Amino acid sequence: MKYLLDTCIIISALRSKQGASHFLLRKAVLKQLPIIMHFKLLAEYRDVLTRSDMVSALIYTADEIEKILIGLVNVAEEVNPHFLWRPNLKDEKDNFLIEIAVTSQPCTIITHNIKDLLQGELLFPSIFVKQPQEVIKESFK
Repeated sequence: MKYLLDTCIIISALRSKQGASHFLLRKAVLKQLPIIMHFKLLAEYRDVLTRSDMVSALIYTADEIEKILIGLVNVAEEVNPHFLWRPNLKDEKDNFLIEIAVTSQPCTIITHNIKDLLQGELLFPSIFVKQPQEVIKESFK
């Protein structure tokens, strides 16, 4: 199984060292959670994490965040989707997550945004959408 960390997971992980999202981010950087990455996902991470309103909510400096992102890139498997599965989700901005996951099947998308990602017109039996706590229970306990 490979895992895709949704942007909301990265944000949660960088806001507090106490939560499940931070635990999974640490596991990913330590190569204990095999993650996938695409340049568009990395660009979204950077875009969201560098917004002025977001910077003040994070517990890490800009330099530390950049090092964390570099660490993720270094341990992640790079994937390159070859097909666009659109229209699929109601929120167009989430479609690329499904496309990345399809390329890496079987894949679990880790997110807090379960409802939106499960309402696609197309369903893929080897793509799973789970919250961080579920992944921890299944993989690390």
